[in-house]
Amino acid sequence: MMSYSEVEYKGLNYLKRGNIEIIIIILIELLAILVTYVMEYLGLSTPLQDFLVLLPSSAISTLLIILTYLDIQRGFYTLGKAEVNIGIGNIISSLFLVLSILAIVGVVTYTLSLIFNGITSSILNPIQTLVELFAFITFIMLGFSYRLIGNHYGSNHLSIGGIVLILGVIIFIFKLEYGGLLAFIGLIITYIGLGNLSAMKKLVTAPPPTQASSTPSETTSPTNVSSSSPTPNIITHGGILRSNGEAFIAVSSDIEEEILSSIILNTDYSTNEITPKKLSKGYNSIKINFNTNLQQLTLGNTYTIRLISANGRNIDINVVFQL
Repeated sequence: MMSYSEVEYKGLNYLKRGNIEIIIIILIELLAILVTYVMEYLGLSTPLQDFLVLLPSSAISTLLIILTYLDIQRGFYTLGKAEVNIGIGNIISSLFLVLSILAIVGVVTYTLSLIFNGITSSILNPIQTLVELFAFITFIMLGFSYRLIGNHYGSNHLSIGGIVLILGVIIFIFKLEYGGLLAFIGLIITYIGLGNLSAMKKLVTAPPPTQASSTPSETTSPTNVSSSSPTPNIITHGGILRSNGEAFIAVSSDIEEEILSSIILNTDYSTNEITPKKLSKGYNSIKINFNTNLQQLTLGNTYTIRLISANGRNIDINVVFQL
């Protein structure tokens, strides 16, 4: 399915926001570790490190985990309303809820141990172990969900990012530190994938630059349209063209039509790697891969991508060239 609805975009944006919140949590924890090393090097006391660095960073991370749970839960719930049900959304939401509760308990216990000095590691260690266990399970399941969503929308970034996230977490479980870096890279890749889908919505909500106020933007081949048959209503909504050769465009159509190939007008770039290869009735989001770096094009300029259908019809879409 490649027809996007407003509800789907809201769901994807919730997931995107949850994704960036996870990335921020990781960055906060890395920063806390770095500052702690610096304080140790300067000879500052451990209690000072606890109160000035570890406790604030843990509290902020816990707050972000709660926000992540809310956004992830809303994201899967909203996608479910749009009949995009990947099957494990409720499980992931529940895991994030448990992780949030454990994080809250952990911060409260840690705070009490600093204030009263009466809570030993015999209490803190099991809580930390539970947090790590649920974190591992949660992120592995989240990686699977990104993979499934990527397959659903034809997003390579989401699919690949989900796999990288899963591999990174599994490697990290076996105490190999670079697994954490791999998982972090997977989160960044999935964020890019979610951003690509969101960017399409931002572009199509703006008035297409070459469309008349009420006239559908369509370029057709007159020799292939019968005068006795009604002209198909095809509206182009613009799109983006990236320097790596990937394009994301949007077209609304009242007919079903197969797409054979695509070219960038006034250039030598062409391809038949198009997903999906058939226009469906309604709103269509289409990904095109020209399989090359578009070094000859100028950033920020508008170019025209032409879709060539099986009936000989030409559909021209204006796209903005971006990194």
